Amino acid sequence: MGARRKLADRFREKLGPICRKPLAFEKAETLRKRLIPTSREYPQLFAFIEHGGPPTNNHAERSLRPLVIFRKVCMGTRSATGSENISVFGSLTQTATLQGAKLIDMFRALFRSSPIHAQDVIFGSRPKVNLSG
Repeated sequence: MGARRKLADRFREKLGPICRKPLAFEKAETLRKRLIPTSREYPQLFAFIEHGGPPTNNHAERSLRPLVIFRKVCMGTRSATGSENISVFGSLTQTATLQGAKLIDMFRALFRSSPIHAQDVIFGSRPKVNLSG
């Protein structure tokens, strides 16, 4: 048994006695219910230990930071459509960057060709899937 598995098992062992009795404070009781082994969330609670990685969303917050700075500098957008456009372009650029694709190639493919071609630029070519039957 690996060290990560042992650590997760130790956490589960310590939580067992804590989660047996119902709690008076509503939010604490909600958390307690999620920590019970029969809850739907339970298998996912210790995934960060078993599979590695931090138990935070810090990487997601950091990836949003350029968009937040852009919004502050530009003082937001003037319409819902403008906000949606910024969100879509931000998502595309961040995805392409994380996949190691060149942004200029992705935008060229998107504006000159099709979304499928832009996906191929971002994620690399993949086998064609026949959806007709």
